[in-house]
Amino acid sequence: MPTIEILKPFDAAVGNRRLLGELKNDLESAEFNDFRLIVAYAKAGPLHRLKVQLEKWKADGKSFRAIFGIDQQGTSKEALDLALALCDEVYITQERGITFHPKAYIFSGANKVRAFLGSNNMTVGGTETNFEAAVVVDAALPADNAVKTDLDDMWDQLLPAQCVATRPLDQALLDQLVAAGDVLDESALRNSRKKATKTNKSSKPKAGLKLKPPSPLPKGTTPAPTHVAQPAPVANTPSTASAGGLAIQIKPHHNGEIFLSKLAVNQNPAFFGFPFTGMTTPKTAGGTPYPQRLPDPVVNIQVYGTGRALLLNLPAYDLNTVFYEPNSEIRVTASPLVGVVPDYSVMVITPSQIAGVDYEMEVHTPQSPDYPAWVAACNQQMPGGGQVPRKFGWF
Repeated sequence: MPTIEILKPFDAAVGNRRLLGELKNDLESAEFNDFRLIVAYAKAGPLHRLKVQLEKWKADGKSFRAIFGIDQQGTSKEALDLALALCDEVYITQERGITFHPKAYIFSGANKVRAFLGSNNMTVGGTETNFEAAVVVDAALPADNAVKTDLDDMWDQLLPAQCVATRPLDQALLDQLVAAGDVLDESALRNSRKKATKTNKSSKPKAGLKLKPPSPLPKGTTPAPTHVAQPAPVANTPSTASAGGLAIQIKPHHNGEIFLSKLAVNQNPAFFGFPFTGMTTPKTAGGTPYPQRLPDPVVNIQVYGTGRALLLNLPAYDLNTVFYEPNSEIRVTASPLVGVVPDYSVMVITPSQIAGVDYEMEVHTPQSPDYPAWVAACNQQMPGGGQVPRKFGWF
């Protein structure tokens, strides 16, 4: 008899047990030699986080195949680029008038089959941070061959030989889909979601559920750092990091300035809207103007302390953002944080989904119950200059 477990929604949200960890474990297991996934939507984040295991899987001669839906522009160009690089076979399924919406992850071996069947898309939310549910079906072979047959039939029915809505994906087809607007890069996806959002600018405090952050993007996912200079204004291009956000330890200056990491800016300039097209107005005659992001990005800032108490709430705050050329760093000014936010607090920055707001910024002081988890998400270190170095990480 096959056995069934449940991946529970609460466990996923708080980090007790997440699909991403299950996939890593099974990719590292000697029990399996074939991995198939069928998902409605996919982003690059989970594939980046599984890349080490998938490359070892392929090096060991094991098979990896995938079928992706591309409805509602829910699968990104970066995800499909990675899939083409990592998979033995990649397919897309799309039919006008209906939505391709399954989520299945199937591992097969000589003596066992395991399937995760539920609500989890191949996104950071789906594999880590959302409230998601799935059943885990384990079938021993040959006793439970009927289960394997059902899973194989499910896969085979979606292949081009039986399903005319499915096509094998190659680079030429992906280029066509991008040109037609059926597949977008992740920067464009965030912008399109934001434009579609009707929510107003108000920043509502969270309920207080202690959530575990997503795992940080592996080091090396972002481009190698180079010396930052303010180039001539050009159109921003999406980062190859496919980062959903930045966690960074901060030390607010007495004048409200916060220095962002030069390394982080180097790795993902587009995340900050860099290069900047405006210039500051010197306070004194003959002073030096510096590149400035204009207009000021609008941000929602919330500061959390003991017991996740909301210490400060700044909705729709105009965040002065300047590139200080002598130090090649971006400085932002948020004077209300002075006296409220202690050194080495963690600022979590994500692009906002609210129309008219550019970023959501959560600051977790060392007293916040979420602080240890966010510090753990900071997997890169900045130069300390003789002091305890600050850390940051992309997620």
